[in-house]
Amino acid sequence: MTVSARRLLERIASLTARIAALEADRETAIARAVAAGATWAEIGAAAGVSAQAAHKRHRWLRHSTITGETWHEPPLHR
Repeated sequence: MTVSARRLLERIASLTARIAALEADRETAIARAVAAGATWAEIGAAAGVSAQAAHKRHRWLRHSTITGETWHEPPLHR
């Protein structure tokens, strides 16, 4: 492997880690917004998607105002 290829692969790994951190931050912000009373239309507008798309992607996010934790709550299966 060339030095150039190795550097590019390291860059990809670094960017991937940064994207994961940003996505986690966005999920926390969305969960906190829902807990604070924001509507899916407002969240969708802030995220650049429709209310339906925001709800479909993030509807299982939960946030505790007591502990500060954010988590995915899986749907209950019948």
